[in-house]
Amino acid sequence: MSYQRLEEAKAPFGDLVSGMRSLNAMLTQQISALALLFGLSAASIGDVCRAPQGSGTCKSEDSCTTGFTVIDACPNDPVSVKCCIQVSCKDGSGQCLDKSHVSCAGGTFKPDLCPGGDNVQCCQKTAAAPVTSVPPPPTDPFVVYLRRLHELATQYNGDRPANQLVMEWLRHEEYNDLQWTALIGGVDDDFTEVVEKAGVKSIATFRDPGYGIDVKVSHLGACMNGVLLKGPATGMDTNRGDVTGWGGDWITFYGEWRRDSDDEPVGGKYVRDHMANTQDDTTFKLRDLVEDADCYNIGMRLRANPRLSIADEIQRLLASGYKSRMKDFVEGRFKDPSGAQAIAKNMLLPGDDLIVNLGRTRLIQQQGGFFVKLPLYLSDEEMDDLTKGFADRLFDLVRQESAA
Repeated sequence: MSYQRLEEAKAPFGDLVSGMRSLNAMLTQQISALALLFGLSAASIGDVCRAPQGSGTCKSEDSCTTGFTVIDACPNDPVSVKCCIQVSCKDGSGQCLDKSHVSCAGGTFKPDLCPGGDNVQCCQKTAAAPVTSVPPPPTDPFVVYLRRLHELATQYNGDRPANQLVMEWLRHEEYNDLQWTALIGGVDDDFTEVVEKAGVKSIATFRDPGYGIDVKVSHLGACMNGVLLKGPATGMDTNRGDVTGWGGDWITFYGEWRRDSDDEPVGGKYVRDHMANTQDDTTFKLRDLVEDADCYNIGMRLRANPRLSIADEIQRLLASGYKSRMKDFVEGRFKDPSGAQAIAKNMLLPGDDLIVNLGRTRLIQQQGGFFVKLPLYLSDEEMDDLTKGFADRLFDLVRQESAA
């Protein structure tokens, strides 16, 4: 073998991950070519299928009640089995359905917003508006609690800002293990002792006036602490501040999708169906997103103006800030749907931070099992579909909030 050929043979091994992905792509192309040559298809009932209109699952036509079907994408199956595609409308306002087979319960069909024939139209349902309530008085128990903590933190002879000390107290019982210490540092144990000696009793939850759900104080405090200390990443990048909030929830939610992928293989639909709602007991419930949004908004305001008090910011949130929390968070962190897709993708893929990389794998395996398929090995189509579902869900919540 010549020296030039030897160097060419060695080149792919310079980057193991890149080499593995290249090899996988090459094998996939060869298998696809063989399938076309012999008139075969790898798609069978329950498998992922692909068509120009999008990705879907091979199903009997009668069972495709949440999407629309296309032909010739599952040729290895009987004529009655077709590719059931589930995609959002072009403007994100609903789900594309075949109106000749299913009805748009609780909504109306709108044309020209979906791929496919005239029978495939956008089912736009009336969104449930957030629950509204009377703004809390200045003597709201949670605000009073925070004011007492802030007072103790101001009097404390330490080297950390008062708002940071309050956040550390809020998280100290549940979010102060080795993982969290490695991520954003530990809490001030001496200040914790001061609060305990003062006889302050912890408050575990408080009622959100917007959605009428109970907010978990420890998670809110931990996330605010991360945003205050680490701030936002630049551009489309992600950082530890993201991981303490929405990013950590997104990572664990990915693991849940992979755990459930045999039954629900289409990532984007899984996100739209299960992320940030009150019906599913996932690691990314609506309560979690509310906490993520509030912690980002408050953490960023306190970073910008350290003279503000966390108690005043919570009071502002409970009085009126909740009315625009989703808009403030989504537009502040992600800007637009394309930004949300790009940032959600980067949150799932390896970066330069070893702690985050190790934590990401651990969180995914906790939900999906040790041999779970990691995001790095998703196809481009799978990743695009998954992250589009993320963006769709976020901006759907913003639209619901604006309409309330």
